[in-house]
Amino acid sequence: MDSLLKEINQGKTHFVCKHTGEELLLIPLKDNVADFNQYLVLNELGAYIWDALHPEITYAALQNQILNEFEVEEENLREDLQKFITALYQYTCKK
Repeated sequence: MDSLLKEINQGKTHFVCKHTGEELLLIPLKDNVADFNQYLVLNELGAYIWDALHPEITYAALQNQILNEFEVEEENLREDLQKFITALYQYTCKK
């Protein structure tokens, strides 16, 4: 998972982000132009994860940050976070 986080973080520069209340729109850039046909909407937790990503973050550190910030069961978080990170990787790095 740490390698996926690093790749997602590297790909963040290819997206424009717009916070809309508790949601975050991720809009990909194609040739430095926003492509509004393929945007992704992240809920509050997804937006928190996106904003928390930085070059040195590890999966374990991210999981601990979420556990400290949100009311979520650790077992549920572990499973859901793996799925979310994998899906986010597919969206941000496999275009």
